Amino acid sequence: MKQRIKGIGKRIGADLWNAKEALLAFTAYYIIVHAIYHAFCPLVILTGFPCAGCGMTRAVFFMLTGQFMRSWNLNPMAIPVILFIGYCVICRYILGKRIKGWKTGLIIIGIAMLAVYVYRMCTVFPERPPYVYTGGSFLERYVPGYREILHRLLGI
Repeated sequence: MKQRIKGIGKRIGADLWNAKEALLAFTAYYIIVHAIYHAFCPLVILTGFPCAGCGMTRAVFFMLTGQFMRSWNLNPMAIPVILFIGYCVICRYILGKRIKGWKTGLIIIGIAMLAVYVYRMCTVFPERPPYVYTGGSFLERYVPGYREILHRLLGI
């Protein structure tokens, strides 16, 4: 059992070490954009519109804490994302095997997220969080007439 736990720890350590540049870049991005824009998502910062993953962090948190309807209302894709991450964690760290089908899984989840996004943007935008327009975006600040165009096209 101790040997198995050591193996899991080694795999986690190796993966963190191999991803150190990406983790540092992600941390720097997070700190900088929060300091400047008080947001995280590049799409929200640029356009003011929510992205396909909008609400995902909160939805996963709510799902993991047993608040299923709250999670579903924020982003129903939290369920497949949790299941996929769970599959990957079990394969990679618990079993120590290659993750079979991870590219296909990511593609399927990506397509499904976009489909849910389009549906929800057509049915609930901009009435229900997280599918709301966020004012003060880059385009709103620096492109003359951007807000007026949105108002005429979408009533925002």
